Amino acid sequence: MTTQALMDAVKARVQEHWPGEEVYTNYLPKDFKRPSFALELQKEETADVNIALVRRTVTLLLTGFEAVDAYHDSSLEALNQRMEAACGLFARGYFPVEDRAIQVQTNRGTGAPDFIEVTLIFSWVDGRPSHTDPDVPPSGVPLMEHYELNISTKE
Repeated sequence: MTTQALMDAVKARVQEHWPGEEVYTNYLPKDFKRPSFALELQKEETADVNIALVRRTVTLLLTGFEAVDAYHDSSLEALNQRMEAACGLFARGYFPVEDRAIQVQTNRGTGAPDFIEVTLIFSWVDGRPSHTDPDVPPSGVPLMEHYELNISTKE
């Protein structure tokens, strides 16, 4: 899974909750529209798990903007409601991206007089791109499925 696929899924989730609002990705134009969001990649890390696997951790920053009044002030109440709703979109502990269920490690919001920020830290395990084991054929097992297991014993 790519970081871009994760960002696209987050953007789609935000647009699903706030239809018609723009979500700017990795940039915020000078004359951006309000209300809107900006989504940016803050950090990307890869750590060893074992010889065949790596843990990928991606930190995204979702910044939310509300409409302003004649004095160019935003409603703090509206900003706080936006922050609470944005945090709620990612509060389940996992987030579906393509055929994966990505762990949401942190979902933290902070407020400011003119905007809100929600920091999202996602983590998942991927196969090491350079690793192949000739002794182990690919399993063919889908990445995300529903399994039922029945176990019985004889007395």
